[in-house]
Amino acid sequence: MLPKGWSIVQLKDVLTRVAKPVVVDATAEYREIGIRSHGKGVFHKPPITASALGDKRVFHVVPNALVLNIVFAWEQAVAVTSEQEVGMIASHRFPMYVPKEKRCDVEYLRQFFCTPRGKELLELASPGGAGRNKTLGQSEFEKLRISMPSFLEQKRIRDVLCTWDRAINATEKLLANSRLQRSAVVEMCVSGKKSYHGGPDQWTESTIGEVATVLVSNVDKKSQSDERQVLLCNYTDVYYNDRITANMKFMEATATDAQIEKFTLHKGDVVITKDSESVDDIGVAAYVHDEVDGLVCGYHLAVIRPNLSEVNPVFLQAVFGLASSRAYLASNSNGVTRFGLPIGAIKEMPIRIPSIDEQNRIAAMLSFCTDEISCLVQDLAALKLQKKELLSKLFSGKRRVNVLYADKEAQA
Repeated sequence: MLPKGWSIVQLKDVLTRVAKPVVVDATAEYREIGIRSHGKGVFHKPPITASALGDKRVFHVVPNALVLNIVFAWEQAVAVTSEQEVGMIASHRFPMYVPKEKRCDVEYLRQFFCTPRGKELLELASPGGAGRNKTLGQSEFEKLRISMPSFLEQKRIRDVLCTWDRAINATEKLLANSRLQRSAVVEMCVSGKKSYHGGPDQWTESTIGEVATVLVSNVDKKSQSDERQVLLCNYTDVYYNDRITANMKFMEATATDAQIEKFTLHKGDVVITKDSESVDDIGVAAYVHDEVDGLVCGYHLAVIRPNLSEVNPVFLQAVFGLASSRAYLASNSNGVTRFGLPIGAIKEMPIRIPSIDEQNRIAAMLSFCTDEISCLVQDLAALKLQKKELLSKLFSGKRRVNVLYADKEAQA
């Protein structure tokens, strides 16, 4: 049953296809647009010469148009153009649609196609197999039928969702900046370029094997009836987190008594990724912040258990983020399509360490940075969840908006 004031329309009744061919000037340079998947907007490609364009059919980008990448429309490669794209071009794979007067708001439609129902319709209009064979049929797209509120309600829904988008974008920028700041602190302080007490000449040269115990886990994800139940710290738990904490959700698995005794994680341990498909992902480190009962280190990981009287675990974790450490780990990883770090290479990795007091000061600053990042990650997750819930309710009519605001805006 349709919400009051809503109607079912075909897209061809509310949108008009626009295609303004470009007469290519052989002496000019052009900028093409691209569309990111998952509703993440337009991006601008590097300048290209007319000769590089060749015989490709290109069209002028029209502002305030709904634009799709027909190859990845099924993956929600849909966006709205703006004044920033005026003067740019798009290939025939990026059809553009402008709204018929007061029939629809293109930003409302973009948001709609970011919902599960919108994705389902884009897939219906994109017959074929996976990937590049699933090409959007433009006639099929124009025939899609969707339920829509009045033009004024569309605008109000657009404004509400754009408010969440602005908050999400601002939080993402703050998060990116906080991560850059932490990286700068690591490079300045953990490398010894900046010292709180004493100069770099007072730092000592050592190796990981001299200041810590290194254990390479062989505990896989399979559960065996003759083994004991454990919680498993997996590759992704380490790769995506600076800290291993008690409030994380760990996979349930089993392990032998010997494995449990050897690979149970304890507060103060540092865990690194030992194997990966890319050398850049080797040696990504997290430290165990909390004591978690029954938590065992999983396969493709190595435990670095520092001598706590010599090395602060937060400092040690940061060492693996240094540019010099990343270069060492990459050069000592073995493999062609999948790379692994030998235990010997881990033990022999060079490390420069100041006094434990200096490490503690550096660790306190790093922990402050990590706390800030953790808060922003939580804020971002909450905003995205709120928007997801709003999308579901607003586009189904389960939650209505006050159209008086949009009405006054239209009359202004």
